[in-house]
Amino acid sequence: MSMFSGIEKNEPTTGGIFGRLRALRAGFSEDSPSSMPIAGAERPAADEREPRFRKKGSKVKAEPVEAKPGQPMTLGMRLRMADISDVDVHGDADEDTELRHTADAQPQTQPETDPPTEKNPTVEKQELSESATMFAARPADAVATGVEAAPAESVSAEVSGRASASDRRAAATSGDSIREVKPEHEQLVELGEEYFVPGLPQLPSADALAFKRILSERGTDATLHITDAARREFVAVEVQAGMAIVVTTQSFHESALYPTYLKDLERADIKVHEEMIAAEAVVAAIYGRERNRSAAIVPETSRAIGTFRDVTEAAHEYGAGDIHYEYRDYNDDVEVRFRVNGDLYTYRRLSKSLVRRALSASYQDLVARNTNSGETFQPSAPQSAMIPLVVHTDILNIRWQSTPLVGGFDVALRLLDGNFRNYKLLMPDQMGLTRSQLKILDSLCNVSGGVSIFTGETGSAKSTLLRALSFMLSSRDLRKQYVVSEPSEYPHPWLSEISIPRRPDETDEEASRKGAEVIRTLMRMDPDDLTANEIRDRVMAALVAELALTGHPVRTTLHADSAIGAFMRLAGGRLQLPMDEVSSEKFVNAVANQKLIPLLCPHCKVPARDVLTAHQVETLEKKFGLDTSAMACRDESGCEHCRLKGLFTRAGKVAAGTKGQTLAMEIFRPTLEFLDHVAVRDWRGAERVWRSTRVTGFASDDMTGKTI
Repeated sequence: MSMFSGIEKNEPTTGGIFGRLRALRAGFSEDSPSSMPIAGAERPAADEREPRFRKKGSKVKAEPVEAKPGQPMTLGMRLRMADISDVDVHGDADEDTELRHTADAQPQTQPETDPPTEKNPTVEKQELSESATMFAARPADAVATGVEAAPAESVSAEVSGRASASDRRAAATSGDSIREVKPEHEQLVELGEEYFVPGLPQLPSADALAFKRILSERGTDATLHITDAARREFVAVEVQAGMAIVVTTQSFHESALYPTYLKDLERADIKVHEEMIAAEAVVAAIYGRERNRSAAIVPETSRAIGTFRDVTEAAHEYGAGDIHYEYRDYNDDVEVRFRVNGDLYTYRRLSKSLVRRALSASYQDLVARNTNSGETFQPSAPQSAMIPLVVHTDILNIRWQSTPLVGGFDVALRLLDGNFRNYKLLMPDQMGLTRSQLKILDSLCNVSGGVSIFTGETGSAKSTLLRALSFMLSSRDLRKQYVVSEPSEYPHPWLSEISIPRRPDETDEEASRKGAEVIRTLMRMDPDDLTANEIRDRVMAALVAELALTGHPVRTTLHADSAIGAFMRLAGGRLQLPMDEVSSEKFVNAVANQKLIPLLCPHCKVPARDVLTAHQVETLEKKFGLDTSAMACRDESGCEHCRLKGLFTRAGKVAAGTKGQTLAMEIFRPTLEFLDHVAVRDWRGAERVWRSTRVTGFASDDMTGKTI
């Protein structure tokens, strides 16, 4: 509805057929009395620019009448004030009698005053909304035409196509004034027990609205504070982080408080996604749904934590492994990105103040005890923590890591399984490994000592594989197992786990001393098996070597770019283990390097020959002996089976083309010949020894002697 619908138009009406069409056009677009077509207007002469109403060829001129107090100014009143011949609907009875006439020149009818509601055929005896009262208080023909009566012939021509033929015949024979039937889209719409003027979308029931939480609920934590009287006719619900839907009654939508509440939402960094009209019963039902739901779940301490939860739930539904909050001082918003199938996609841009409140409240109120480095969120210092969070029916263990940047800060959240009772365990044969690799992993579950080292970049499923190997240990029920984490990430209910927190102001020397104390304590705890999630410094490397060389099976991870690179790091750099220990056949059981790679969508992948260049195809066929006709490449546009609607690249493309991930790995068990080259730091010679063990072509799934 136009905001100017209640203001009369002062511009003159043009004559001819175009003037009549112009009057009709306004009647189909607005509901004000001034926009209704004027029935019974004679076609003006060439020198006339205003409509003249005639009776039997004679002009009728009425005296000017001023509007009564509280009475809306009609088009007829404005015309008569301008000394134009017109008819006043609310004039005296004598004047109305003089002006009333029929099509066949019958005697004038009795004066007609404002009829009661039951005489109006278009409106039944029900309570009208406040916005529709001014139209129901006057006869329908007066609202539509601005006159009390007019010749039946001209009126019938005006309402042709809107009033039925039977209505026109009945009006012509009875002599009564004709009431114009308004177009269907202009009539009042019944919804429940109230009437609404069409315009905004209408909400038929509370069950049709899905939302996260109510923003206008009672309480000090409410985002939008409104009065109890307004709460009966207004409700604001949050559907996603920073996005809301407003539901209100028709009368409250036209009140002065409504735009004020919308401004309050905007100041709270919430964008109104949609405005809807509903009955008071529907608004009350929405509040009732929230109260019932709040009784079954843990209530949120604030909307800031609710925003944090919303983003986490969305990431979990997309199957994301990581959430990245990228806060930049030079940008107006904070970009929130999800890592799905190994790639980063933009989920949403949120306001800075909303993100700061969400991160601060979550770090302060949700982190697990003894896992956080600091009591409050400090964007100017690196911090780590673990946050247990229930998402739908799943329990997540979120690893928090934040760091300051030039011109802002980053917060990276790793989504891990946190259910200790019904934990999910991904076994090596479900990760996409080959038979030759699985054979080596099975053998590592039966060793009596030594260390198994798994290397790879961040997010390459190293911790997931270590967890599976500790579960696969032979005679696990008869052994005492320990895991040392910094901090704890996955649930290990079948063993004993120690988590080492780290303060933001803690130096590497202090952290190493704390880790060494834990390892020394474990050596007196009668361990049979140990998993150290990561070797980060020389102290941890020395303790792992001591445990491995004293007959304890140890599994650990190390940041390196290849299997050979793991030996290079152990013997040099920051770790600096003695070379006689590194080259000992009792020390390293196996070494591996792994990487997660995305899987192509089977429904839209394209042949490799259609994508690769001729030189690339020739290299694959001649150098590696591969059949490129059986190879495929990713379709960036994707299909309905793989498109992740709502996630976009920074170029604006929808995330698509991949479906899940698989694990690629190079793994080998060192031989004596290999260790001889390691002892003299002949890294190239050691790699040649390893590569010489290859027995099959590259088209075979036997990965013996093959790099990642």
